[in-house]
This record gives sequence, C-alpha cells and structure tokens, in this order.
Amino acid sequence: MADVNGLGVVTTHQVELFTPERPLTMAGGANLAFVTVAYETYGELNAAKDNAVIVCHALTGDAHAAGWHDGDKHPGWWNTLIGPGKAIDTNRWFVISPNLLGGCQGTTGPSSVNPATGHVYGLDFPLLQVRDFVTVHRALLEHLGISRLHAAVGGSLGGMQVLQWALDFPDQLDQAVIIAASAGLTAQNIAFSAVGREAIMLDENFLGGRFAEQGRNPDIGLAVARMMAHITYLSEDAFTEKFGRAPQGEASDPGFGVDFAVESYLRHQGETFVSRFDALTYLYLSRVMDYFDPFGGDAAPPPLSLWGPKFLVISFDSDWRFATEHSLRIVEQLAARGAGVSFRQIHSPWGHDSFLLDVPEYLATIRAFVEEPAKVSAARALRPDLRRIAAQVPRGSRVLDLGCGEGELLRHLMTRQGCVVTGVERDGAAMLEAIKAGVPVLGLDLDTQLDEFADGSFDFVILSRTLQAVMQPAEVLRQMSRIGNHLIVSMPNFAYWPHRLRLLSGDMPRSSDLPYRWYDTPNLHYATLASLEALFDSLGLVTQKRFALSPSGHIIGAGANWRASSAIYLLASRRLAGA
Repeated sequence: MADVNGLGVVTTHQVELFTPERPLTMAGGANLAFVTVAYETYGELNAAKDNAVIVCHALTGDAHAAGWHDGDKHPGWWNTLIGPGKAIDTNRWFVISPNLLGGCQGTTGPSSVNPATGHVYGLDFPLLQVRDFVTVHRALLEHLGISRLHAAVGGSLGGMQVLQWALDFPDQLDQAVIIAASAGLTAQNIAFSAVGREAIMLDENFLGGRFAEQGRNPDIGLAVARMMAHITYLSEDAFTEKFGRAPQGEASDPGFGVDFAVESYLRHQGETFVSRFDALTYLYLSRVMDYFDPFGGDAAPPPLSLWGPKFLVISFDSDWRFATEHSLRIVEQLAARGAGVSFRQIHSPWGHDSFLLDVPEYLATIRAFVEEPAKVSAARALRPDLRRIAAQVPRGSRVLDLGCGEGELLRHLMTRQGCVVTGVERDGAAMLEAIKAGVPVLGLDLDTQLDEFADGSFDFVILSRTLQAVMQPAEVLRQMSRIGNHLIVSMPNFAYWPHRLRLLSGDMPRSSDLPYRWYDTPNLHYATLASLEALFDSLGLVTQKRFALSPSGHIIGAGANWRASSAIYLLASRRLAGA
C-alpha cells in the first residue's frame, strides 16, 4: 500500500500507568486500581526532550492519529496534519497520541474487565471529567520521561482537553492549540448527544450496559447515534455538494427504504462505526462534553501567568455544531485572564469535520503557530510613523493594535519595550506573518466584533492608518475609547496640498500615504485633519498630542491641514483627560 503520509507503518503501544499501589484518583473522587493506556508516537524525542507535542483526540478518535497499521487499509485520523513536512512536522517534533481514558481502543474504559469482579465494568465505571483525561496524559508523559510539552493540540473534545490542561498546568505547556471546541455546550449541543445516548440505551440489546456478558451488542442504537451525530459534523452546503437530492441506485417507487444517496451514506457511516466503536464509550465520552464548563461555577480558573502557554484558537465558518461563538467565548475568557491568544476563523464548506480535512489555510495557521517564532532582527527599523507611535507607549503597557498587519509595531513593543500586546487583523497572509513572529493576533472584524474586549482592558489602543478603511469610523472610535485608557490614531490627510492640486487637475489624489487608485483602494472614507479633529471632538475625545507629518516623517508646524500628508493623534476621553 502506498504511504501517502511518509510515516510508514506505526505501532500502537500499551502501558499500565496506574496500579493498586498507585491508583488513579479521579476528579469525581472515585479510584481506579488499574489503568492501561494505548498510545502511538511519531518522530524522535531530542536529547533535551523539549520537542514533544501531544495530540488529544475527539469523541470517536483513538491513538492511531497518523501513519498506517500493518495490513490496515485506513490511515491515521489526523494524517492531514501530522507527518514529515506537514503542519506538525515529525522531522522536527516528537508527537504523542494517546487513547482517552474511557476509550475502547486499548485504554481502560467501561468495556474493560473490572479486576475486582471479573466482569466488564459496564455502567459501574465511574463518570469521567476532562480533568481525568489530563491526569492520565500527564502520567503518560512521566512514563516517557517528558516534563514539558512544546505544544498540546486538539480538536473538538480534544480541544477541551487542551484547554483544561493549559488552565490547570500552564507551566507544562509552551503552546496550546484549541480547534473547533467549546468551553460550555449549548442546550442544542446537549440535546443532540442526549438523543444519541437514548438511542443506545433503548436498544433491546443494551441490557442495562451488561450486553457484552451475554454476547450481544446494541448495534442499532449505536448506529443511529452515529448517523445523527454525523449530520451535525457536516454543513448543509457539504451535504448538498456531496449528495443533493440524488437517488440511491436506479429509480424506484417511493417507500421507506434507502431511496436517496444521503440515506445510503448515513447508513454506511452507522454500520462502519458499529464495527470499530463501543456503545459504552460513546455514552461516557459524550457525557463528559455535556458537563465541561471550565470557566463556570465557584472554581473558575485563576489568572494565567504571562509566562504560561500561548494559545491558538481556531474555528470554521461552516461549523454549526461548535460555531465560532464557542471559540470566541474561549478567546474572551483567556484574554481576560492575561493569556496571549491568537484566533482565526477559517473558511471551509465542510462544517465541524473541517479540522480533520485538508484545508490549506487551517493547516498553514497551525504550522505558523507551532513552529519556532521568527527571530526579530535587532537592527530592524520601524517606519518613521510607527517609531513615533512606539515612543508614546510607556514600557510594560498593555497594547491593542487594531489592523496590526504583520505585527511589526507589536513585535517592537513586545521585544524592546516589554509590553503585553494583542493585534487584530483580518488579512490572512498578514495574520500568518504575525503568528510566525510570536505576536498574538485575533482575526476579528473591527466594525462588528470589538465588543469582544472588556472595558478598560488595555492601556493603549492603536489604530494606525486603518480608520479610513472601516465601515463605521465613529463607532470604532467609541469602542476604542471604551476598551483603552489612551488612544493612538493615525490617518492620511486628504487635504494635503499635492492632493488638492491633483483634484484641481481633474484626477484623484495619490501619494505615499494614499498609494491606491480610486478603483482598487481599501479606503472607504477620506478626511482632512480638520474634519478628523471635529469627529474626535464630537465623540468627547481630547487630543493630548498631535504629530502632523510630512511624507518623510518630519513634523509639520503651521498650516498642517494642507502641508501635512498624515497625522498621529494621542487621544483620551474627556473623563480620563480631566482625571
């Protein structure tokens, strides 16, 4: 069989991590005297043991994330991501993929034999929490002699595990990658899982969870659970593109059989699932997701250290099971606790399953984040206008840069002025460059999503040559004044004298500060310095400093409204300015 991944044949290992002498104490208080864990590894652990990456699987995954099993026709479930030269490059990283506690592919779970009784645990197996997965994974790392991870990466339920790990043991991770996950299922999410569990438990062969002892299996219930869940993993567009209303086979009289291609597909999914997965595992792991709420209750996690992990949170625009709002809640909670967070919503037509597929922007984003951040040359110089902006920001400030581009200013503030920085940028290529350089950047819309930031959460909010490109400049400025104690705004001056001359000659202005032609410009609004200052005044913003600049960056004195090509303003609200 051709090896499309480059890892070749891999082996699943098993290790007994907990024994009666050292039992597993679970988050709910129960003890398990024996716990065996199945896992695979890819790549080589280096001498310093600092190149380890753990991947945490989703509800129906297992330890076989990449490569091939001898004689097996199916590649690892994350072959798109893991392998030589791939987003998680096994030429560089030592990748560990364990099967979850409660799983059915070699790790102790409810279908394992309880040594105390000699019978399968069944529903006597203790209920699980995400923290239990983390405890077992950390024990596996100890067994492998690894004390710290370069990264933990997980999608869906796997992303929940990564989040819990990062909150409970932030000093053990350099990076945390959370993909298409949730920090609190909605009622609709819980309802979908409830129907699946009900189908299993009402199957006549479930027998109160003791079906294995009588040589039976709730195949129908498990297949129905998988069929319904699979509907939620794909988007409507994906179903339409794959099947539309195509009939199954030759035309026939309508009835209640498999008349449509999509029905045949779902039936196949159910039958295949029954052959590889366990009904009890489905019950237990789906229930874990229902109760996961790391930011809720009285035991909400404390603030994260600035030296804790950097986070990358990814969502997909067609995922309606864990829609982007779920990811944004994670971002908001992490940012409120002082974490460095990057976020990107990726376009994909394939719904929740996108995290398993070959979606280039998604894979490139993970690679950019996981790879060592680009080194910033000590000799690299900022643009003149950015140098002036940086000079207004005191050392150690909390800074938000809206429309940060490739993060040049934020890299400077972070590395040379010790600032805690966050960028906002929508351009995908620019975001990747910022992420590669280690700059936390959020893919948010300045016109509609600034309410994601809490009041007064930054010392400085910067909007450099971007105000003219937003739909609602006044509303963006209002949001900035709510989010930050100080505002720095720069903007080209449409009234610059060469612009006036070009207008008099009948042509649209172009200059180094307005380099675009009228038909390909991203700029939606044009303002003179006088009209811009009138807007500031109408919004209750006080100009504390103004730097009117020539194209070369020199300060212009008198007559700035026609002599300056751009200007930088240091602003504060009247309330703060008078304090």
